[in-house]
Amino acid sequence: MKILQRSVVAIAGLSLIGCASWMAPSEKSMAEVPVVRFGSPAPANKEFVVMYPAGTPLPVVASIGGTLMEQGDKATLHATLKRDVYLYKRWVSFDGKTWKYARHVVDGKFEIKLPGMENGSNPGALGLEFNTK
Repeated sequence: MKILQRSVVAIAGLSLIGCASWMAPSEKSMAEVPVVRFGSPAPANKEFVVMYPAGTPLPVVASIGGTLMEQGDKATLHATLKRDVYLYKRWVSFDGKTWKYARHVVDGKFEIKLPGMENGSNPGALGLEFNTK
């Protein structure tokens, strides 16, 4: 019976540790984490917040390749944000102080269309969409 009790206590304790990772970081704890503006070097061997400033072109490399292709290709796309976005692990903030679980704040969609699948001659498409909830 004692083994069962100890097992239940251990499982409950581990569950609480897992729940702690769902709690948003506090403003006080985040004040100690360095903020790195996108494009600037990150501190070596330290956790940090990435700040994506509004209006700054953010490069995204799109590529197509593989063993099926005779010739692949890639291009760098540039998108800009409407507002500042701070990212720390799986947490997001729009002011660098109030943190929320990213999936509760931002939603997205990924789309792939193969060439010719609509009308026999249309180009293929790759698309990413990010929306605030």
